[in-house]
Amino acid sequence: MSFKLDKRIYPLAFLGALVATLCDGIHVHTKTLSYTKPFLFGQAWWVFPLFVLTFFFMGTAYLFISDRRGANIPVQQSTSAGSARELAETIITFGLVYMFSGFGNYQPVLLSVIFYGAFAIRCFFSYERSWLLILSVSMAIGGMYAEGMLSYAGQVNYRHTDVFRVPFWLGAVYMHGAFALREGMRYFVYAKKAP
Repeated sequence: MSFKLDKRIYPLAFLGALVATLCDGIHVHTKTLSYTKPFLFGQAWWVFPLFVLTFFFMGTAYLFISDRRGANIPVQQSTSAGSARELAETIITFGLVYMFSGFGNYQPVLLSVIFYGAFAIRCFFSYERSWLLILSVSMAIGGMYAEGMLSYAGQVNYRHTDVFRVPFWLGAVYMHGAFALREGMRYFVYAKKAP
């Protein structure tokens, strides 16, 4: 099985980066985090380009891993065409979780309980839960680690930190983002025939 970069991921990467950059702006505004060298609206110049690369990487990894997963992990619906309604629904939910994390960052334990609990409920009622769990846990660990490395490099600082120099609730934000990534892949990538 050969693998090549898929240009159908580009719109997903740009939409994801736009949403994440706007949501990151909420974190800056609420002082959930701060950048050591702000450029525009309190954000560093590299925020949007890094989000584009991040979403391109996540989309590419989604394609790669979904093609090579074990037979006991179903992905038929997760790799089928999706709808704009489902994509909008998951983006709005992700945006709300992100927004609440900004305005509720003074209560990190409560945020963690609410966010991880809400994820468990959403996952329970979702389809192909094993694939969703692999995706969401990978995103949570990878996202927290990457943001922790940015913090260790002196580029960003969170008001409250628990693990990897980031708040524990941040993992749950990434986990809710897994729903949006899955629906974004279904809408932008799997809905279109490969060239």
